[in-house]
Amino acid sequence: MEEIQDFVLVCSVGGSPEPIRKSINQQRPRYIIYIASAESRKTIRQGIESTLDWHGIEDSHTVTLSDYQDLLACVRDMRAGIADGLRGMGLPEDSLLIADITGGTKVMSSALTLVMMEYRSRFAYVGGDTRSKNGLGVVESGHETFMKQDNPWEVMALREVRSLARFFNAGDFTAALTIARELAVKVSGKEKFYGGIAELLEGCALWDAFDHGKALSKLRQALGRLEAFVLGHTPLLELLTDFRNQQTRLEQIVQDARFLRSSTETPPADCGGAYLCDLLANAARRAGAGRYDDAVARLYSAIEKSAKIRLMTAHGLDNSRLLPEQLPEHVPQELRQALLSQQGADGIIRIGLQKSFQLLAALDDPLGQVYSRHETVLLKTLEARNGSLLAHGYTPVSAEACRKLMDITLTMLGLHQDDLPHFPVLNWKSLLL
Repeated sequence: MEEIQDFVLVCSVGGSPEPIRKSINQQRPRYIIYIASAESRKTIRQGIESTLDWHGIEDSHTVTLSDYQDLLACVRDMRAGIADGLRGMGLPEDSLLIADITGGTKVMSSALTLVMMEYRSRFAYVGGDTRSKNGLGVVESGHETFMKQDNPWEVMALREVRSLARFFNAGDFTAALTIARELAVKVSGKEKFYGGIAELLEGCALWDAFDHGKALSKLRQALGRLEAFVLGHTPLLELLTDFRNQQTRLEQIVQDARFLRSSTETPPADCGGAYLCDLLANAARRAGAGRYDDAVARLYSAIEKSAKIRLMTAHGLDNSRLLPEQLPEHVPQELRQALLSQQGADGIIRIGLQKSFQLLAALDDPLGQVYSRHETVLLKTLEARNGSLLAHGYTPVSAEACRKLMDITLTMLGLHQDDLPHFPVLNWKSLLL
């Protein structure tokens, strides 16, 4: 005798009880959920259970459909009824369900197949090679053959793939990465493919966390690994092409970061543009997720760093390590005194956002001149940041305040949204082999 497995048999019940009896006798479930119409449920006790060879059923539940010819109504009734049945029998939601789609109407079988997308499930079917009506009717009694099949939704991982794409496109890279890693373990024969996808998403997560060097390494590794799967797979080819274009942007960001973090190398004149664009793109993603305080913190950092980078690259001045003798002679006396007042006990002058831009304006720098034209509006807009939870206050930043600060930041830096790096839109079809 075969070992009894812990699963729930879900049967769609039609007019003929014989296929259901054969399925139950063959599979010997401890738990059953019957899916029936108001008429066919009458056959369950007398037509099915009373004549079974298997007597190990411990509990059962019957879902009665409100309209067995209406697909939407069937799906709704089955979703609610199966969940109620599992709870009523004291079984967990992730119990293995074996759905026997032999009985019932075609609409009932279709609805049950759709509902099984939501569960850990397999399919069963009672067929046969001898049918009535010259092979076009029902399987003749005594000629039934029992068949079991894997759930195609699980084999193809369709539900997980769609969730992965949805999380990624919403900027939730951690959730998308978790699913990709699960797929790399779960989907037989596709471990290398989903392992490559997981590496690709890990690179994006690292990029989003400003770990640009490691992100670039992961992206290069993932793109090389996934290249083996592009033949005849147009959606994947398009996805990898988009990622390679963004990889070029990332390489520029990594180069900027290396110069900006170095205490010994002098950054080139064009250094910092890619880095600032990435910071603004990160802020845009935070805003898109409704995390306006996080977005505004990044926007403030971008404004502050734009002045710092310009002073360093165009004028050779470090606003965190200024010496009095480095101040140009033509800096107005009032500004000079204000800067000297920031001198510490170690003799070093350290200046913040406003004084940095004022110094740039005094040096006739274009960025300083842009700041001068927008200073009043910028400082007014920055009040939202200064009063936010992540700065000096207790008031959450509104969507409108975030939008205004994004707009003025882009204006000051001479940028448009299209200039910012972006992660490709992930088409879920590119994740299917």
